[in-house]
Amino acid sequence: MKRISMRIVLPSMFTLGNLLCGFLAVANVVEGTRETLISAAWWIIIATVFDALDGKVARLTGSASKFGIEFDSIADVVSFGIAPAILFYHFAFADAGKVCLFLSFIFLAAGAIRLARFNVSASTGNKKYFTGMPIPVGAGILASYVLFCNVWEGLSGFNFAVALVILTSLAMVSQFKYNVLPKLGFRRKKDIFWSIFFLGMLILIACFPDEVLFPFGIVYLFSGPVRYFSAPALIQVFHKADNNRF
Repeated sequence: MKRISMRIVLPSMFTLGNLLCGFLAVANVVEGTRETLISAAWWIIIATVFDALDGKVARLTGSASKFGIEFDSIADVVSFGIAPAILFYHFAFADAGKVCLFLSFIFLAAGAIRLARFNVSASTGNKKYFTGMPIPVGAGILASYVLFCNVWEGLSGFNFAVALVILTSLAMVSQFKYNVLPKLGFRRKKDIFWSIFFLGMLILIACFPDEVLFPFGIVYLFSGPVRYFSAPALIQVFHKADNNRF
């Protein structure tokens, strides 16, 4: 009987943790109270932590594999597709009628497309950027919106919720480029700046999660379009257009 190395199993245990959080999120939404909806939002956010760790552990242990990529995507469909879609429907659209189920389904469909596209081009190496906003970030934005509205109800309107779910869905299937998490390091000045900035963000999130998670998510959501429509990108587009004239 072939012995299974713990080094191979460990990343999958984090993926199972991700999947368990997604299941618990759905179970809390089914109960339907305001408290359980907030609990569901937290389970989705905790799932993003497991999702970040399984890839890190796989690379550190040298056990990254195609199986891990596929298993991770299956868990992501539950935790970051189905769970936030159901949560957002009950939180923002339940009083607007069954037609609004379609709005939540748009998010689920966009997330599934994003995962399928990722699997086609996925590699186990390091990436400089993501093409399209990752689905865990999209799920985190919807979940953190629920938490944010719990402390500030000014954004809990129907129109804002519709715009939010559409924008996050479009961002996931877009060709916009989004930054990966920075690597912590203190050798170069650039690394020092980003390391301090990233650690500062983590401290703020740990101290004021309900207040800062959603604003940080919105900044990341718009970072892709801003990066695309930035001056260097526009200059490159105009330069290509001028070259095509001649």
